[in-house]
Amino acid sequence: MKHIFLFFILTFGFLCNGQNVIEYKNEQINAIDENGKQTGIWKLYDDEKKIMIVMEFKNGEIISDTKYYYDSNLIASYKGNDLIEIYKDGKTIKGYFFRKENGGQTIVDSKGKELEVETLRYFYLSGQVMPMYYGGQTLLFDFIGKNIDYKSIKNNKGKVKVKFVIDTLGRTDQIEIVESTNEELNEEAKRIVQNLPRWQPAHQGGAFVRCPYIIPITIN
Repeated sequence: MKHIFLFFILTFGFLCNGQNVIEYKNEQINAIDENGKQTGIWKLYDDEKKIMIVMEFKNGEIISDTKYYYDSNLIASYKGNDLIEIYKDGKTIKGYFFRKENGGQTIVDSKGKELEVETLRYFYLSGQVMPMYYGGQTLLFDFIGKNIDYKSIKNNKGKVKVKFVIDTLGRTDQIEIVESTNEELNEEAKRIVQNLPRWQPAHQGGAFVRCPYIIPITIN
C-alpha cells in the first residue's frame, strides 16, 4: 500500500481552485464574488498566537477599518492611506506604515520619526498572519490522500518537491516542480496542489501579500 509523507517548508520573504466562501469556526467568511473579488466579512487567524484580523469588503474594495485583535482585545485599527492607530496602555498612538529603502517596513509618526521599539513590537507581534490551510495539516493530508490518482501514476514511487505561491485570495498559484526523483509523478503532484481548496492568505502591514511555499510529497 502506498503511503504519503508530507511536510511543509515555509519560505519566508514575504486561479485555480477553491470555494467561493470559507466555512470556518461556524461562520461563513472570506468570500469571493462571481467576478473574483473579495466581498463581505474577512477574518484572518493565528490561533496559536491568539491573533485575529477583521475587515469588510464590497466589490473588491475594503469598506471598513482593518481591526487587529490579540486575545480578543482590540489592539490596533488600520484606517487606510497608511494610517494606523495602535491602542496601548489606555492611549491611542497614531502612526503611518513606511517602506524602507531596503524593502523593509516600519511605522513612523506624523513627523516621519519611527515609533518606539516597544510600540512596534507590541503591534507586529499581533499585526500579521501567515497563510493557513483551513482545518490544519490533518485535513490537508486527508485531501491529498483522497485526491491522488493512482491510476495515472501507476506503480511509480518517489519524492517531488512542489513550489507554489498562496496568492492574496488564498489560491495556489505559480506551481512548479523544484526537485523530483521520478518525473512520472510531477504532473500529478502539480495537479493536486492546483486543486487544493483556498487557504487563508498572508496579511502584513495592512495588506494581503503573496507567500511562497514548498511542499515535498513522497509516495512509496
